[in-house]
Amino acid sequence: MNVLLADTSTQILSIALLTENTYEERLIDGNFSHSEDLLPEIEALIKRSCIKLQDLELLIVAKGPGSFTGLRIGMASMKGLASALAIPLVSVPTLDAISEVVGIYPGAILSVIDAKKKRFYLSMKKNGETIIPDRDGNAEDVIPYLKKEEMPVLVTGPDALLFCENIAKIDEAIALRPDPEAPRNIAKALLALGLEKYRTKGPDDIGEGPVYIRRSDAEEALEKRMMERKENEKEKHSEV
Repeated sequence: MNVLLADTSTQILSIALLTENTYEERLIDGNFSHSEDLLPEIEALIKRSCIKLQDLELLIVAKGPGSFTGLRIGMASMKGLASALAIPLVSVPTLDAISEVVGIYPGAILSVIDAKKKRFYLSMKKNGETIIPDRDGNAEDVIPYLKKEEMPVLVTGPDALLFCENIAKIDEAIALRPDPEAPRNIAKALLALGLEKYRTKGPDDIGEGPVYIRRSDAEEALEKRMMERKENEKEKHSEV
């Protein structure tokens, strides 16, 4: 099966191509220049393979959470390809792929992505069971979960060290194990999860989009302006 996948949820662009005979992947740390890099890199990857674009049979994309702009670019580009080629598309939660690539660990695994504003996109799993579902929170929010674990929690993801530094500033007594191989390449984990999802659940609905978890800065600013407008209107009415 010829499968193309892309992850644009962090600053590192990851793409990979699986064919009947080969597997090739590319990592590009372009500091979120995915709008410029994604399609040219896909074209170059296809050219180096033994297939044509029209030979693709399945597309897999990371659905977030992560960079708002990156997720929109990745989802829109892969949806466009799926529509043009009339082939199925499957999306996979980014944090699931991050934890999956770690493999076997006897304790809990905490996957983190920097969400800016001193917050993180994170999830925590242990022996395949979800302890903290995908969420947006600060380091302090996770401390009660960390203290419940008998052995150090493995912290992984592109921003594992930043998260551990945040915890150390709050409580140095909390033992964490930063993933020594973070940030890992999640392409193969994304591929495995995507193929399994396609096999068991089929392709995504055309209306399915990225998972942002929290609102964008523009949405928050709009809500703030609307709230201020309502307050101003209340004040005007009270003066009458």
